[in-house]
Amino acid sequence: MLKNRFQARLFSNSSLLYAKPPTRGRSQGFAKKPTGTKTSTKKVAVGSMVKNWKDLIATSKFNRNAVKVDLPIYQPTNKLEVSQVTNYSTLHYRYLFHLGSFKHNQFNELFPKPISLVREGTTKKFLDLLKKSANKKFIVTGEPGVGKTVLLSQVHAFATEAKSITVNISYPELFLNGRNDFFYDENSKLYVQPMYLKSFIRKILKGNDKSVLKSITLANDYKFPNNDSKDVNRKHLTLFGGKNTLYDLLSVKTVSRSRGELFQSIMQELKSQSKVPVYFTIDNFSRILVTSDCAYKNVNNKNIRSLDLQIVKTIMDFVSGDSKFKNKNSAIVMATSGDDRTNRTLPIALGKAQHDEYIPRKQYDPEFAEILKKGKVEEFQVPKLTKEEVKELMSFYLESDIVLKKDKDSKSLDQLVDEKYFLSGNGNPRELIKSIVLSHI
Repeated sequence: MLKNRFQARLFSNSSLLYAKPPTRGRSQGFAKKPTGTKTSTKKVAVGSMVKNWKDLIATSKFNRNAVKVDLPIYQPTNKLEVSQVTNYSTLHYRYLFHLGSFKHNQFNELFPKPISLVREGTTKKFLDLLKKSANKKFIVTGEPGVGKTVLLSQVHAFATEAKSITVNISYPELFLNGRNDFFYDENSKLYVQPMYLKSFIRKILKGNDKSVLKSITLANDYKFPNNDSKDVNRKHLTLFGGKNTLYDLLSVKTVSRSRGELFQSIMQELKSQSKVPVYFTIDNFSRILVTSDCAYKNVNNKNIRSLDLQIVKTIMDFVSGDSKFKNKNSAIVMATSGDDRTNRTLPIALGKAQHDEYIPRKQYDPEFAEILKKGKVEEFQVPKLTKEEVKELMSFYLESDIVLKKDKDSKSLDQLVDEKYFLSGNGNPRELIKSIVLSHI
């Protein structure tokens, strides 16, 4: 009897009574476990704060809250007043923003508009060199943050005011990093990057005076496949030499496969015309010099030589002198960047170091060095600020109300100048503004 009691099973119907049918619209089953270590990237919506910090600061329009200070207008074609902080004119700003003359790491958000310090040893001296030099090929060097990009923007303003054409490349990284579409062109034997060329051609169009571009008539006839969505009935666009203008050529909307030919035609027209000076400027030029092989790969999965890219070949042809602008007042101005790694290519090209064929190509590219030597490129070194220039900037910063209140109340201008001159490494402009901005943290 006891044995039977222990073998008896207890049954309960409570679970059956409380059971419910599954809710409609919901998937049944177990949740899938995440595999791997890769996390999903957050989508960046319009107006969101999920951005790179530098891009966030530069695009959030903090300059709307900046204190306005009355400043003189930079007038490079007139008699320059040196050692003074200036604003650019409305015309300058219109074109310089399109050209990419102002960069994200310049702390421009602290002021209503980008400002410029006119310097005796850089601005005035370099503009005089541009006017008097016979070769007109310069590479601007100097330590990081010393003002090389600012000098280029002053050259752009000078070209705008002088009714010249400016062709500016701000970031060579954009056509070397492997992130654009590209194809091999059998005719030119070079690699063409249609997406980059589309934005670059638009930059030339929007960054120059429309009346100046229209004043240059084409020397040759051109025919391109039409890719204008507003004029779908036309299959081809035909431009005639002596009738159409450079503005018409820059405005052409063609298919991606013909964009390399369009860019080549634009540069050919800029070369052949003698009416208007052309200022070809390349910022961060050191990025090209340290990149013998770019990030793009050929059909054999080998990195493509940078000189096999159409845009790099075009730049280097002008640097070497194989391509020349017909107008004698045209100039080629390059600038190095402290953000790029350094190698021995530029020092050897400028005669500061000896050629050594046993140096690895990553540390020395003899082909690039020979191009610079052939073009007889001159170096222009940007010096640090003098104490007088630091004083001029500090006076402006005080008026702009970006200096700590306790520093303004407890220290005289001369004391602030001595302190900031020391903290900036004896006059580095970027370190000077950093010493003020970081003091608020």
